Amino acid sequence: MNKCLKSATLLASALTLASCGVFNADDEHVGGAFEKLVKKEQEWSDTIQVVDNLGIKDSYAERLYSHKGENFDFKATGSINDIFVGARIECGEDGGKLYIFCGNRHSNGVWFEEPEIVFKDLEGRKMTNEDGYTIRMLDSMVVNKKTYKNVLEFDASDAKKNECSYDKFYIAATKGLLRIDLKDTITIERKR
Repeated sequence: MNKCLKSATLLASALTLASCGVFNADDEHVGGAFEKLVKKEQEWSDTIQVVDNLGIKDSYAERLYSHKGENFDFKATGSINDIFVGARIECGEDGGKLYIFCGNRHSNGVWFEEPEIVFKDLEGRKMTNEDGYTIRMLDSMVVNKKTYKNVLEFDASDAKKNECSYDKFYIAATKGLLRIDLKDTITIERKR
C-alpha cells in the first residue's frame, strides 16, 4: 500500500510540474553545458591587459551583457592588434543559437562583425557546425596561474575555410577574454 501511495504522489507531482510548464519543451532555453553562459544577470565593460608569448603587451576593451535565461553577448577588441572576438547566444525553443563573430577593422576604424559563424540547437558540451568550426564548454581553465570557471572555447583550426584571424579563443562566462591562439603560433593571454 505504501508503494502505491508513493507512486501516486510522484505521478501527481509530475503532472503538476508539467502543467506549470517546468517540463515544457517550448520554453526558450540554451541546451547542454552552454547554458552556463546565461546563468547570471550581468552587464559590464572593462579593459584588460594581455601579453603574447613573444612578450608584446596589449590591452583589450571588452563588454559582456547576459540576461539570465535569455541571452549572452560578449565582445572584445585589441588596441594594437586588429583582432575582434565576439560571441552571442540567443535562447530558443530548440536549445538556442550561438553566433561567433571574428571580423576585422574597416579602414575607417569601425569594427564589423563578420563572418558570422552559427551553431544551432545547442546541446551537450561540444558541437561542430557544417563548416568545421567547433565550440566546447570547459569546466575550468588556468591562465597565468589563475583558474577560471565555465569557459567557452571556439576552435577554427579544423574549419574548411577559416575566415577568422585566429584559430581559437577562450572566454569565461563571467570574466571575459582569457586567451587567443593566432594562426601563426602566437598566443595572447590575459594577465592577472
